[in-house]
Amino acid sequence: MKLKSALPLMAFAAMAVGHNAHASDGQDRDWADTLRQDATAIHAALQDSHPGPYDPLNPDFRRQLDEGLNTALARASQTSSMDGWWWAIRGYVASFDDAHVFASLKVTSAYERRWPGFLTAYQGDDIVVTTTQAGADMPPAGSKLVSCDGVPAEALASQRLGQFRGRWFLKAQRQRFGDLLFIDEGNPFAPLPAQCDFEVDGQSRAYALQWRVGGDELQQAQTAAAAVPATKAHLTRLDDGGFWIATPTFDANPQSASFGSLNAVLDGMAARQDELRSAPYVVFDLRGNRGGSSSWSQRMARTLWGEAWLEHHAPKSSQAVDWRASTANHAYLGEIHDILKGQAPDEVIAFLDEARVGMGEAIARGDAYWTETFESEAAQSPAPSTSPVSSKVFILTDYMCVSACLDAVDVWKAAGGIQIGTETSADTLYMEIRETELPSGLSGLSIPIKVYRGRERGHNQPHTPDHPLPLETLDDAALKAAIRQLAAN
Repeated sequence: MKLKSALPLMAFAAMAVGHNAHASDGQDRDWADTLRQDATAIHAALQDSHPGPYDPLNPDFRRQLDEGLNTALARASQTSSMDGWWWAIRGYVASFDDAHVFASLKVTSAYERRWPGFLTAYQGDDIVVTTTQAGADMPPAGSKLVSCDGVPAEALASQRLGQFRGRWFLKAQRQRFGDLLFIDEGNPFAPLPAQCDFEVDGQSRAYALQWRVGGDELQQAQTAAAAVPATKAHLTRLDDGGFWIATPTFDANPQSASFGSLNAVLDGMAARQDELRSAPYVVFDLRGNRGGSSSWSQRMARTLWGEAWLEHHAPKSSQAVDWRASTANHAYLGEIHDILKGQAPDEVIAFLDEARVGMGEAIARGDAYWTETFESEAAQSPAPSTSPVSSKVFILTDYMCVSACLDAVDVWKAAGGIQIGTETSADTLYMEIRETELPSGLSGLSIPIKVYRGRERGHNQPHTPDHPLPLETLDDAALKAAIRQLAAN
């Protein structure tokens, strides 16, 4: 399995390019005008450098680009604070339903978050109370939300959360942000519910909500409810002979601690290759992994399954890549090239040289794209009759899995891995983000600059587990017992 030139340069960009806010969030700002300027800049930047406006396979992109701007400009008339500006910007970028189009806040809001004394989370399709203050008149833990102020539970979540987080059709997105439904984050475009009906012991009960500043109590409630995955990559042999390989990140920054621990995992896999291949089971634990460089998962796959097996079982990542040919994108490639020269692998630098020339020529011709094509390579060896791995290989996923984490699941499942856990998040075919600063200086905008053509996994398509496991209710011992049972079957 050869690393192609569609390398995840965004994984290197974080260590190469940075922007700092240069403007104050002082109260003397005209926040309505700030919103108009920033929203207009988002429209212009995406029109100029995103592949979408020229994508024949996405004819609705231009319409969404314009409609999102119109909505943001309309909200300017209701905006008189930093919070109004921020949530209008959030709504605009969320409307693209793309995890790679996002705005990053470069200053801290002074808004004190409020809550009614309880939190909820998605359990399946239900919104269920998970945390509640003792001794107060509020829905007990385990009760199910029915409606608020006459609005059904799911519609309420879509209005208060979905339109400002995007991709609400994904289970992963609802799982990730469900605990925010009853937190007031200062969004003036998401009115707070006053009275909600909950199903308690089979009966509907109404509760008047008393919103109050959350402070440390709210923070502790959120922390207690959150699943805590591994904090660093590691390879561990369990007492029953199984192996646990935790990869909570695919960080590509050579200066990071994660980089060293991932290299240690690879070294450990190479040293224990025979044991891994014959163990009762191997678990690749991807919980908490939000991506980075897909080269990590490819190298792990080569170590476990071998080059010959992967040569015949690798997924189709793409047939070609269209890079949006714009002056800003061309400058970005040059900036990354100059900073990474001498740090990144030779193949990354060689590709950047090729991409800069190709994109420059496309710009000179007036083309919307520079197209990167891949030569189809015939297999160099006959297909192995059986996998070199007799172990059951499990791929443990949660709702955080996106970007290079999804690439890992692509490769490992194609090689023979079995996905367990919960459904992953998803990404679009638009990749390779660069960041630009908005006129206010208070936010950065991330812009995908290339689009995959012919990728096997579709646009915003998640990976669904072969064996679902309710990770939100399983502690470590119960999770490992469930996996041992799956391995024995």
